[in-house]
Amino acid sequence: MNSMQVKQEFNAPVDQVFELLSKHATYNQAFAPIQVVRVKDAADPERPDGVGSVRRMGLGPIKPIQEQITLLDVNKRIEYKLINNPLIKHHLGIIEFTELAPNKTRVDYTIELQARAPFVSKLILAQLKLAITLGFKKLAKSMA
Repeated sequence: MNSMQVKQEFNAPVDQVFELLSKHATYNQAFAPIQVVRVKDAADPERPDGVGSVRRMGLGPIKPIQEQITLLDVNKRIEYKLINNPLIKHHLGIIEFTELAPNKTRVDYTIELQARAPFVSKLILAQLKLAITLGFKKLAKSMA
């Protein structure tokens, strides 16, 4: 299984970092110009971006990528999977939160990916790693 990982420290408490990264709208800021929009709410009205929610990503009216939140463990872990994508066999995103000190949090973001076409997985993962690294640096700077 191909995978990539990004680690980023935030100068903020774990609950603030989790709250930021558990909202689909945050990824508009992190990954601009890519746009992220929630198209299905979670069953929990307190957390519409929680388990079962679906977000679409893309540019303008074209948002072909759909992800569904499959696990949300407050202040600890978020998992999501790609759905309805015939080019991808397996995709799992895992975002883990570790409190390093009262105002310091480390985020470990792992993506497992298996594309249907050979050699495509590594290319996609390399692009994702670059985008996530840059996006998380931008978010961390905005919270400092």
